[in-house]
Amino acid sequence: MKHLCKISSWAIGLLAVATLVGCSKEQSELSIGDIQGKATIVGSLSYNKGQAFSNNQFSELLSPAAGVKVSIKVSNASLDPNGSAQGYTTYETTTDAEGKYSIEIPAVDNTNIIISPASFMGTRTLVVDWENNAPVMETEEVVYNINGIQATVSPGEILVKDQMYSYSPRTFVESFGEMETLKGKIGISRLYQSNTQRYWGAKAGINVRITVTYNYTETLPNGGTGDMVRLFGATTDESGNFTINIPVKAKGEALKYLEIEPVSFYETSFRHFDANGDEESLEGVYAQLNSYNYPGFYSNYTFPEFEEIENIVYAVMSFNENKDNGYGEDSMWRNITVWGTRSFE
Repeated sequence: MKHLCKISSWAIGLLAVATLVGCSKEQSELSIGDIQGKATIVGSLSYNKGQAFSNNQFSELLSPAAGVKVSIKVSNASLDPNGSAQGYTTYETTTDAEGKYSIEIPAVDNTNIIISPASFMGTRTLVVDWENNAPVMETEEVVYNINGIQATVSPGEILVKDQMYSYSPRTFVESFGEMETLKGKIGISRLYQSNTQRYWGAKAGINVRITVTYNYTETLPNGGTGDMVRLFGATTDESGNFTINIPVKAKGEALKYLEIEPVSFYETSFRHFDANGDEESLEGVYAQLNSYNYPGFYSNYTFPEFEEIENIVYAVMSFNENKDNGYGEDSMWRNITVWGTRSFE
């Protein structure tokens, strides 16, 4: 048996009380080792390795959990006469070849304990099919575990806790070993004629944020779980095109969400015509247009199965003039759904 720690907090408290009443040094230095009552915990641990088939007979592969560490956590508050001690004192033992263990711990009336057999990895074999007059067996790696068992003991008690391990399939990290090519295009609003004919143009050097939400979950910084979200980036060429490779686990899988977000930029010479038809050059900002036709947001996006299929994703940007009271959202650009020429399609 291994004794891992001593009670100190409530022993110090007892020392303070003992000093007030004039106890001797030997009486005041009370520790967990001074507790005369003892309780014994005995148990047998086993686990089920699955199925076997021999001589036309099926059987269950029950096995003793040999050589497994068993920890007994004794509540310090239960042992403290004042009930104010914190934490636990832990005792350990190991199962023998038959999966059996026995351990003695200090105890007072109704001492709270937690029995924690250690988890371990192993294999489990099950029948998954029947072919050619014989079972098809499948073996997987699993983790065998037993949740902590809470109990109370008193001096002189023998507590028996025989347990069977449960199991859970081992979770392996799946690699993102494949790549899918994402092709996109960013259009920007242009106005070149006094008759207000408008069309989409293109510009090189526009930075594009690409937010991918995979159909997987992951552990978040706060300890919870949520969608696996990753941010990527690209830059447009002179035709407004961009290309980026997105890592995936398997070819042909769908993304939960895909968002294309061109980064705003300042324009010093937007060609415009005033009410009299005279040309003027405006300054302002190009920002993403939340157009119904080109939202830049895709749900359940599936990469094309064949490389020759482009499957281009789109987003568009409109010009906002820098006015005295800030950047305006010109309705002439914001509300248009049908354009004279969509040259970038």
